[in-house]
Amino acid sequence: MQRRLLSAALVLSTFLSIFVRTTLFTHSATALQIPSQSPVNGDMEQVVNVIIAGATGDLAAKYLWVTMFRLALQGKSTSRRTFRFFAGASDSLERGRIWHKNFFDEKFAERVCGVLEDNISAGQLKCREFLEMEFKQNVQYAPLRTKNNYRELGRRLAEANENFTSGSEEGRIVYLAIPPQFFLQSCELIHRYLRPQREETEAAAPFLRVVVEKPFGRDLQSAHKLATRLRTIYTNDELFVMDHYAGKPVVHAIRNYFQLNAAELHPFWNSNYIHDIRIEMTETATLQNRVRYFDSAGIIRDIMVNHLQLLLNVAVAPSFDPSIYSTAHSSDAFASRVHDAQIRFIESLHTPSQQMQQPVFVAQYDEYAAHYEAEMNQSIDESDHFTPTAAWIELASSLEEWRNTAFRLAAAKATAERLLSVTVTFRAGVFQAQQCFFAVIIQRALNANPSEGHRIEWSCDVSKVLPDLQLPSGWEYVDVDDQRVITSKKDDHGTATWELGNKPSAYDFLLREIVDGAIEHFADLDEVEAAWTLWTPVVNAAEATLDDRKYVSYPIGTSPWYSKPRSSETSQEFKEEL
Repeated sequence: MQRRLLSAALVLSTFLSIFVRTTLFTHSATALQIPSQSPVNGDMEQVVNVIIAGATGDLAAKYLWVTMFRLALQGKSTSRRTFRFFAGASDSLERGRIWHKNFFDEKFAERVCGVLEDNISAGQLKCREFLEMEFKQNVQYAPLRTKNNYRELGRRLAEANENFTSGSEEGRIVYLAIPPQFFLQSCELIHRYLRPQREETEAAAPFLRVVVEKPFGRDLQSAHKLATRLRTIYTNDELFVMDHYAGKPVVHAIRNYFQLNAAELHPFWNSNYIHDIRIEMTETATLQNRVRYFDSAGIIRDIMVNHLQLLLNVAVAPSFDPSIYSTAHSSDAFASRVHDAQIRFIESLHTPSQQMQQPVFVAQYDEYAAHYEAEMNQSIDESDHFTPTAAWIELASSLEEWRNTAFRLAAAKATAERLLSVTVTFRAGVFQAQQCFFAVIIQRALNANPSEGHRIEWSCDVSKVLPDLQLPSGWEYVDVDDQRVITSKKDDHGTATWELGNKPSAYDFLLREIVDGAIEHFADLDEVEAAWTLWTPVVNAAEATLDDRKYVSYPIGTSPWYSKPRSSETSQEFKEEL
């Protein structure tokens, strides 16, 4: 502790002598530097005001503030862009100031700049200097609970812009890290009080970008009500409906892989060649200490409607018209055409007719009731309280190109393995006599080797049929003589992309996209409603299983797909291995 205090004192005492342009870290092969604070060659700085509603919550604490620090640092070094942050929450101004002091402490400094050792690097010194002298000063707490709070924040933003004489406001980003039931009220208040106004000297008003993270609604009715209202107050380029799975490095890589190889893969990405596509998510973690949120959602709303549907959309992308990926399209036009293709696919999905009576298999791990009682502080009859912690469903498509392919989605908590994967199984004879599969491992056990935990793999040699497949950016063959397995390069495993503090998360990628106004990796409202049209009957069927006792229970650390039914009245037990 004494060494840390001495080191911290050293940081503050030496900053004036070392504040020069020096490479701090490398991100996506781009050198990032901290420049002097004065504008270069008279350039005017651009300010982006970022408001986080729910700034003191778990999501913000775990991911958002670390990401915001990196945004600010990168903006200062590469684009003459300054970020000002307003931390919005329901606490009073005084309690908010206490939060600011306690949160941005030595622990946070270690998360963004690394642990101080005896030999302090120049990068750490400059990182901590930026944290102390700029970032902390640019984070202000703002009570954000009532209409008057939003009005006052709007006044503070206007006042800050008036006092900023070395540049102008480029735009505002409002991130809603709050429970979904408050989205509509917050969005209306943002539109009314936080929308930036065009100054007389400006050609256009600064941008406004509102980030709403899924889940978007609880069902089709609530999603439609929310979407209908938001369409009246925001344009398509102002609303970003975010699923953080879209920012995972492997998801980004597989999208890039499919885009690069669209023409080659398209002829094979249909029912003539593909038997089934499976999306699987399993976690070893239980829902202990997360019951309060999860109990009102369940595994289908929490995981399948959002994350697994997104991955299924990605998995079928090579079936889309290859002309979508033409470089002649602008980024917005490209995103629009991809969204249209995804909506067409989602709208074609349905439950096979032979499974209409029981379209979804659901299960609950044994100890869930005990976790519920401990967290909610109320006793329940274990036999009468059911929230799905595992679910499996098979879907079919009415599209001609997918008429004979099964789409199987599965998700489960408290299992034996941590896994997130996409598997495309080809019919026998397509590439060789036996079945061949194409698999994407998005994440595996936390201690897994990076090449095992993040990979794209063909189970057979496809080089004779598909000789010209290109690698996604930043990826390489595990064995150049056996080009079946692709993994991210060592520098992209997190060992060098961010040399200080925590490794980058999905939020780093997605927040940079939002700052740049890129909409490709975000859902639009039509897509959200299409998904809920499909999934609302599934959710209703799952919740109706309590009345019919058509669900199973499974011990923690086991597979729910082989567990015994909780009731002897349950229909035929599902046994297929995922």
